[in-house]
Amino acid sequence: MKTFYKFFFIFSCTFTFYFPVLNSSAQALINNKGNRNQSYPIVTETKPEIVHLINQVSQDSIESHIRYMQQFFRIATSPEALIVQNWLVSKFESYGYEDITIHYFTLNSQQLDAGNVVVVKKGTEFPDEYILITSHYDSPSYNNPVSPGADDNASGTAGVLECARLLKDFPTKRSIMFVPFNAEEFWLKGSLPFAQKCASENLNIIALFNMDMIGWLPIDKPDTIMASGYSYISRTLFEFYQQTANTYIPSIPTICFSEGDMYGGDHMPFNIQEYPALFISDMEYRKLNYCYHKPCDTIGLGVDTSGVNNLILARAFVQATLSAAAELANAWLPPQHLSACQGIDKITVSWDSDKESTSYKLFKNNAILKETTNNFYVDNNVEIGERYEYYVIAVNNGEETALSNRDEITLVLPLQLPYSNNFSENKFGFEQSDWVLRNFQNKPSLCNTSAGGLFPDNYLSIAELDWFPILHNIENIAIRFKWRGTIKGMMGEVFNYVGSNAGLWFEVTTDRKTWHKLAYFSGTYNSWKDYEFSLNAYKNSEFFQVRFRLESSGSMAWSYNKIGYITDIEINYTLGIDNAKAHPPYISTFNFTPNPASSFINIATNQQEPYHISIYDMAGRVVFAQDSFRDGTLSIAHLKSGNYLLVASTKQHRMARKFVKQ
Repeated sequence: MKTFYKFFFIFSCTFTFYFPVLNSSAQALINNKGNRNQSYPIVTETKPEIVHLINQVSQDSIESHIRYMQQFFRIATSPEALIVQNWLVSKFESYGYEDITIHYFTLNSQQLDAGNVVVVKKGTEFPDEYILITSHYDSPSYNNPVSPGADDNASGTAGVLECARLLKDFPTKRSIMFVPFNAEEFWLKGSLPFAQKCASENLNIIALFNMDMIGWLPIDKPDTIMASGYSYISRTLFEFYQQTANTYIPSIPTICFSEGDMYGGDHMPFNIQEYPALFISDMEYRKLNYCYHKPCDTIGLGVDTSGVNNLILARAFVQATLSAAAELANAWLPPQHLSACQGIDKITVSWDSDKESTSYKLFKNNAILKETTNNFYVDNNVEIGERYEYYVIAVNNGEETALSNRDEITLVLPLQLPYSNNFSENKFGFEQSDWVLRNFQNKPSLCNTSAGGLFPDNYLSIAELDWFPILHNIENIAIRFKWRGTIKGMMGEVFNYVGSNAGLWFEVTTDRKTWHKLAYFSGTYNSWKDYEFSLNAYKNSEFFQVRFRLESSGSMAWSYNKIGYITDIEINYTLGIDNAKAHPPYISTFNFTPNPASSFINIATNQQEPYHISIYDMAGRVVFAQDSFRDGTLSIAHLKSGNYLLVASTKQHRMARKFVKQ
């Protein structure tokens, strides 16, 4: 590897910032919060009103809707697709819905006549929180003769209609959106722009249930099961869905797909935007379905009508989706978006407040830390190098929610700027002296822990730099690094789509809740590529962190080895003119000896002017402080034996190091 030239910066240096074009058809990366850390309630008992609701699911109604749609070869670009779109609108209107719109999109630069049908049932208390129930109504377009698509996917669309019919007059606190998409068979061309629209508007989607093929069951299958697939983003949603479905429909167990984590479908664009979304499907039986994408995909062949109970699997899938949506629509949710941010000698934990909770129980390493009415807590009882895990439970009149998401953090001192690392010392323990993020091809799938499954490239790999503050007197600050690797995903290959389902994201945060996406990398680069990004938008941040995230949400390109190499990371800055003096206020050198020490320590910094010295015990209490200290000897004879934090600070900056008093 060619050695990257090291720049040594002084406080009066200047930069030239440049921003590389990462993709020839680059679209803006959306800095939405996403809901990848969404937490859900625990369901162990049935509710009578939901039991009554799901008992009304009609197999006759599902079959009738499938029979109507299978009359038409519903290719997304055809007049027949428009006929079915208009029929769907009329069905939703017949149920009493008024908030019905068509989301139009383009295919090969032409706007289609038939779009995505979007129907909204507004919630009474949390109208800005959405549950989506989706499908696609177009049929496969690449077979000759084409398929009438009874199972794929008139069945799922019939399921959406049945959910809408039954939920119309069911009281819900949250909003529910029903969306039959068009052009799924053209590689998700309808759901891709819709998911991007949702993200750009920062729509709060707490769950998406995508029904795509729910009606085929082998005649000789001894045990009927329902299966679903998910990615890392949707793990907690699947756990909630599985628990709810098995509580309400115990006779037909809900499981993960036995041969993979998930499949291609309209849920995938929402995973890209970091929304939790499930693929609910009869794909568990895919290898046995000889009518898949063929002309025989009709009622009786493509959709099973054998046995005593016709369409038993489709009805059960609708019941499972209904029960999960109804539970979630009225649930008292756990606290959301918990995060833990570091300071030099503290950890600040925060989470979203909600109007249903009167107080919150904060847990640290599985032990209760405090009950508070605030939605934040500053933990000063922390020690450098120790790892902590936090979560919170909401309380109201003796009732408690399930757990929030967890955040684990190892308390470290802030990264000292300017920073440079070419990994020549293998500091992070990664191979080839580079920072390596890779998929784990031999790693078991999420659903099947005994084998790699059909899609072993559903993976998540994250590397984070230590945190640091961006001080108010910094004028310009930038990060540069080199990248090479091979990252290819299904949608990236087909569309050259920025933010595809497989890629390397460069992200930054000031609160560990929202990770702002600054760049997306994909493709194959055998040589190192240089990148540089300004961080000026994040000046005056007490906490700042960068990370590289390599992730695929079921890319369906398992022949590729997804890997990204990062090296030669540098973070550099200039100070404002009024602060660029001969005696820099930034403490870049802070040494002391001996350590451990018994009665005194000798301190040496880069400061020629006086500065402040303080000593903290490991409970976060100040046990000694002195203003106007200059480099030299500090007595510690009065301290008890133990671990302490020594902090040197100016008005603009401070630096801390741990020492041991013998």
